[in-house]
Amino acid sequence: MAARSVAGSVRRSEPRGDLHPRELFWHTLGRMVLLYFVPLVLLAVFFLLQYRQLLRESLRAHLEVIAEHQAATFDLFLRERLVNLDNIIDDPVLGQGRWEAHLPGFLASLRQTSDAFVDLGVVGEDGELLAYVGPVNYPGNVSYGQEDWFRELRNLQRTSVITEIYRGFRDQPHFTIAVRRGVGSSVRILRAALSPERLSDYLTTLEGANEVHAAIVNGQGVLQVTVPKLGDPLLPSGFAPPREADRGFVAADAARDRPAYAFAWLSQTPWALIVTDARGAPGSGLVGLPGEFMIGTLAVFLLTGVVILVRARQVVGARLATEQHEAELSGQLVHAAKLASVGELAAGVAHEINNPLAIIAEEVGVMRDALDPALADEDDEPLDIPDHLNAIQEAVFRCRDITRKLLMFVRQTGVRIEPHDIHDILDEVLDVILGNELAISNVVVTRQYDRRIPDIATDRNQLVQVFVNLVKNAIDAMTGGGRLSIVTVLRDGRVAVAIKDTGCGMRPDQLENVFMPFFTTKDPGCGTGLGLSVSYSIIQNFGGAFYVDSTPGEGSTFIVELPVGAD
Repeated sequence: MAARSVAGSVRRSEPRGDLHPRELFWHTLGRMVLLYFVPLVLLAVFFLLQYRQLLRESLRAHLEVIAEHQAATFDLFLRERLVNLDNIIDDPVLGQGRWEAHLPGFLASLRQTSDAFVDLGVVGEDGELLAYVGPVNYPGNVSYGQEDWFRELRNLQRTSVITEIYRGFRDQPHFTIAVRRGVGSSVRILRAALSPERLSDYLTTLEGANEVHAAIVNGQGVLQVTVPKLGDPLLPSGFAPPREADRGFVAADAARDRPAYAFAWLSQTPWALIVTDARGAPGSGLVGLPGEFMIGTLAVFLLTGVVILVRARQVVGARLATEQHEAELSGQLVHAAKLASVGELAAGVAHEINNPLAIIAEEVGVMRDALDPALADEDDEPLDIPDHLNAIQEAVFRCRDITRKLLMFVRQTGVRIEPHDIHDILDEVLDVILGNELAISNVVVTRQYDRRIPDIATDRNQLVQVFVNLVKNAIDAMTGGGRLSIVTVLRDGRVAVAIKDTGCGMRPDQLENVFMPFFTTKDPGCGTGLGLSVSYSIIQNFGGAFYVDSTPGEGSTFIVELPVGAD
């Protein structure tokens, strides 16, 4: 027979198996976590990232504002110090040449305006220190003629100057602030030293100082005024603000262990004021998140987890109850299909039982005739009663075996998965249960068994029912007799049983519904339409697969595929 595969006629089932309630619970809980909890976590992470981004932008803007404000304030502070010196150098008293007598008073006045002033001195046109008041006792004449700041003032490049921090003659870090009056031989310069410690203290009093660490660096990044947190004066720092912008923000540099900072350039000096966040910048973990947000988020997560846990238990309970109900209905359907099969087998079973009953009746009649004196004949040989009793006993045992197998087939029992030889099950169906019907229907059976097939883990009674349904359908399809081929093959760890007939076959539209309950190709009243549907359900529950190929007028081939081990 040239069999062809009809589209849609092959139904493959996937192994299902009954999950243990605990395993089912964890599977359900996992699905619910993926459906409900994971999106919530992703949403929380999204808002966390957005919040941290907003916090970073807010911090950046805040630091820039503080840097700009503090730079403007520090600029004003330096201008005021220059104004203080301008007021003194313009005082007519200094023009009278009595500098030593008046400088202490002027220094005291300067210190009243700002304690950053350390000393005060008058410098002549050649750079010689003409008068001085302060904490340093110079051993001899002091000349600033080679100092850069003096040459800038002497060459009339500037009228005032504020130097970077340096040690100078006094060998102590300080700033020099000086103003010039006059030209040529009438030049006089008033200079003063500013304390970096007092300037640092001043930085800590500016607005926003409690939120940031502030420092002042020159164009090369050398610290001029600083706080201990950022380093010491005269030492290079990791801060090198770009000169292209008056103010800005520079991101953190983990390689140089440098935090993010904002900067603003001063107008009085080529310095930049830089500020870093003293509270810890957001960038890792949950730093900066408000406590209320964290508590609220954890509460939502906890509540969601409890709801998911309770709901998972409810879903598992409902599913187990549904599966139990479906199992009961399936069992009833299987049992109904068995009873229907028994009804169809009734004639064959009756004939099968009639044969041993006829033997019993014949043997009993012989024994009765032998024991009747009226029929006794002296020439007759004595009756061998044990032989006749043995024949009767064999006939009785044969009836018992037939009825026992029929009862085992019909009885509604629980599923018992045990190792069984697939060939023994097939032989039982072909020789015992349907043997007589096959003979009466003129069906020739051929068997090709693969003897490599090991025992398979299955329920014998249900598998017998499957093969009875398939063989019975094959018999019904071969109304005038035919050939039934049974082939078993072991492939890829699964056992395939092919049942092929030479019957009428099926059309494609019939194949589409062949496994539907109550669908039958037989004449009305000749079939229930449950056999293949129940068989399909049984094989599916065993973790197997069902295939069917059929060609109208040439026959059908049903293939049952089962796993060797228990699923």
